[in-house]
Amino acid sequence: MTEPVRTTTAEVHVSYGFFQIRDLDGQVTDQAFDASNGLVGTDATAAVVLTGIKSGPVNLTVELLDTAPGSVDLDDWDEVVEVSVDSEDGELLACGDLDTPPGFMDLSHTGPGTYRLRVHARGRDTAPKAPVDEPVEDYKISVWPAPEAAETIYKQSDNHGQEIRTTRS
Repeated sequence: MTEPVRTTTAEVHVSYGFFQIRDLDGQVTDQAFDASNGLVGTDATAAVVLTGIKSGPVNLTVELLDTAPGSVDLDDWDEVVEVSVDSEDGELLACGDLDTPPGFMDLSHTGPGTYRLRVHARGRDTAPKAPVDEPVEDYKISVWPAPEAAETIYKQSDNHGQEIRTTRS
């Protein structure tokens, strides 16, 4: 098993049902991305992760790796999808609609280039399309440098993701 270079966990505040993985100076909206997998959409330079809640905090853990993780953890997660993102500036970060939590900058930990993101989600059916005051959803994103590759879907089992797949396909 590949050991993380760094692991950080914090609350990220989301609005409009998504949070972003993008370069420091980038800006995205969920409408610009093909998220037909129901969880994460990319345009090669950024990604949006679709949440069940409309607004409020979610728990996010990010682990930075030097190489691809060995096995895929499916047991504790409802949805797991892997995508590629290019960090032109080498300043990839995870952010919601407020300030980026400490430790969620420099996800492009080996500098500019292409990275794989393995996005895990659970809890999106708890309060779909509702605002929340406390986290009811958990996300884990594993990040490592790798050549661009096609999207890989490992698991799709929540109702919220199924609704997105139905409306965006």
